[in-house]
Amino acid sequence: MRNEAMLSLLKTLRFNGMLSQFDEIMEAAEIKKLNGIELMQQFFETEIAYRQTRTLRYRLDMARLPQVKSLDNFDCSDLPIQKELLISLAECQFIIEKSNLLLIGGSGSGKTHIALAIAYAALQKLYRVKFYLFGDLARHLLQAKEHRYEANFMARLERYHALVIDEMGYVPIDPQAGSLLFELFSKWYEKTSLIITTHLTFDEWAPLFGGAKSSKAIIDRVTHHCKILETGNVSWRLKEGNVAKK
Repeated sequence: MRNEAMLSLLKTLRFNGMLSQFDEIMEAAEIKKLNGIELMQQFFETEIAYRQTRTLRYRLDMARLPQVKSLDNFDCSDLPIQKELLISLAECQFIIEKSNLLLIGGSGSGKTHIALAIAYAALQKLYRVKFYLFGDLARHLLQAKEHRYEANFMARLERYHALVIDEMGYVPIDPQAGSLLFELFSKWYEKTSLIITTHLTFDEWAPLFGGAKSSKAIIDRVTHHCKILETGNVSWRLKEGNVAKK
């Protein structure tokens, strides 16, 4: 069944998906009596699937998601959000439109779960995604400025289709970091989709970005093209814990 000349050609062309499944495809082709066109189609479909899987693994590694989450087992019954809306957002049309997603709610209300699930859905569609805790992003920006690679760091972030910024406002940040974040958010406007989770109301953004004037400008940019979801204050984690104890 093995054709060494063909295998050599596939290796030269780096068709590793075809190489890995060569014997299986040929055996299936013989059983199904595939013609030449059908056999070629099977080989190319195998190669495409192989490359997409490798791309997903690479982008998942680069995304640095703390956990892989799904909407499949996410219970919306105690949240002011319809499951259908979340499923629709997981189609990632908002990324195509370069709009944003803002999740506002109390601790444990499911904001991060939703953000991670939608981020993973985007990765499965082969979008480039990056995850940051808000405080970590602020710290990275300060380090980049201190060591004079601020422009390069910001440029790298602009290559992503979507950035997840989790727990905005949970930890205090340096005022200089707030100014850098203002600059960064301005650069991302209508270029990169943001998925932001926060417990803060808009009135409470001012201390993060150096005052009311800057925070208003940031809010205007973030919310101009944006889906805003309020997850309420019911703790999903606490509910899960209570169910487990019963």
